[in-house]
Amino acid sequence: MKHFTNRTCILFFLFIGIVFPFYINAQTTTKARSVRTRIMIAPVISFYKINKNHASGVAQRMSGIISMKEEFRLNSSHTMFLSIGAEYFIHGLKFSSYYFKPDSLQLYDGEMKYAYNLYMHELDIPIQLRISFKKENNSIFAPYLVMGYHLRTFLLSNVKVKQEGEQVIKKESDIRFKNPLFSNKLNPFVSLSLGIQTNKPNTNKLGYFAEIGFRFGFSPYLLKETFTPSSLYLNGNHLSVGLGIKF
Repeated sequence: MKHFTNRTCILFFLFIGIVFPFYINAQTTTKARSVRTRIMIAPVISFYKINKNHASGVAQRMSGIISMKEEFRLNSSHTMFLSIGAEYFIHGLKFSSYYFKPDSLQLYDGEMKYAYNLYMHELDIPIQLRISFKKENNSIFAPYLVMGYHLRTFLLSNVKVKQEGEQVIKKESDIRFKNPLFSNKLNPFVSLSLGIQTNKPNTNKLGYFAEIGFRFGFSPYLLKETFTPSSLYLNGNHLSVGLGIKF
């Protein structure tokens, strides 16, 4: 797992190095470019559901997204754009559940006395269609709609268990998707976002944008360890509020 994580991180940073635009150093021209780069940072509000037979008291932990995408203009009216890129997504939750010691009898007696903290790190590859409600080559402000498909893969997950404030275990966890795509670490979700951005009509100057988006996952997560219940499934959907730049 660690080798997988290291290789994926290396590929991620290589991707950034390759796609990071040379445009930022280009001189301003009188013709708007057909390719732009968008970078966004967004805090995330997550909505989790968990198997109530095995857990209770679910609450989210601090979560966020960092994304970078290359955006391609699709039409001459400057209203439709396609983007692809990479996102680093970290999210987590806490809940109460059972903890089974090695070689102990697994009794589901309703006494969920152990506090779990779970953090998940993902690399997501978004493919998004953005539709602007104004022509961006002659509008200073333009509201827009974004529809996206995101292929997501787990890089790393960590779980920590406490009993009455005392740590019982802390380790890298084997989090996976219940309904995998090619691999138990792969699955997609879809997103829908609304935003507004500033434009520098017919120039290549820096612009700004703000957007709110909702991400809906297709598969529950499964936390499966020797000390956890056998069917500890979690469903998570995510609301993000982001600020970004485009150049």
